[in-house]
Amino acid sequence: MPIVTCAALAMVLANPASAGSFTLSEDCPATTSFFGFGGVRAAINVPVRFAQPVVVEADGRTVAGLAVEGGGNFTWRGGRIVAPGGQPWRTSSGKLFYGVQILDAWNVNLQSVELTQARKAIAVNRSEAITLQQSRCHGDVEDCMIVADSRTIRYLDNEIGPFRLVPTLCERLSGVTESESRRACEADGGRWSDGWHADALQLRNGVSDVLASGNRINSTGQGLTQMDAPGDRPLANVRFENNVIASGRNGITLTECADCRISGNQLTTAVTGWRSVIRPGRALACSNVVPDGGPGRDKCP
Repeated sequence: MPIVTCAALAMVLANPASAGSFTLSEDCPATTSFFGFGGVRAAINVPVRFAQPVVVEADGRTVAGLAVEGGGNFTWRGGRIVAPGGQPWRTSSGKLFYGVQILDAWNVNLQSVELTQARKAIAVNRSEAITLQQSRCHGDVEDCMIVADSRTIRYLDNEIGPFRLVPTLCERLSGVTESESRRACEADGGRWSDGWHADALQLRNGVSDVLASGNRINSTGQGLTQMDAPGDRPLANVRFENNVIASGRNGITLTECADCRISGNQLTTAVTGWRSVIRPGRALACSNVVPDGGPGRDKCP
């Protein structure tokens, strides 16, 4: 198995004829480019689809961003991925603060990876056959994985959370308070700013053929959720099965989802005084353990 530096790996990943496994020998910082976002771009870029599978072994290494744009037939195994923009703060946004960006890609697998210090750990759009498996997503992360307009998504046996708590703020002349509603803050002249709403997996805009199974999730936000924007297409063939979820408000949410099933999950609350429940929408929800009550507890037919 060839052992490669960051620079040598860049050459491998730019060549569609590359094949086989490569071991990364060093940490890879973010790179700078006139064409990069804000002059900074992900440390590792995969712009091509390989004719034969390519695997990168990255145990013990840290890379500042992985971007698979137009690429595929690619596996990243092990190591730690952080955002190229550095540790995110309350208002951080955009690609600089994505750990992994997957766009117009096919057959991309992330296995045994640690994802942290990225406001969006993984963002997937217009892609097919994407897998996150046996990985850990935690710390300075708002959302672990967001998927839009894609199909054949596998989210398997991952350890998700706990995440950094970034509460709402209300600034007044008398000082700053946390976790106050916007209405209460602004009613007496305060300036309100939102916090982070940490979710494990968000799906939107026509995502289909999804299996999320065997995950252990600890989030003050939601666990597995459909997060559509106006005009988005419904989801289809989504299965949320056998996950253990400690969440804030909703453990599992689906709304417009055809041929979808929620079964065998165990839910508990992660926030005292809040209820972790299932909102199944059009999905079949059955044989779940939900101590806080609501739908999804009846035995599957």
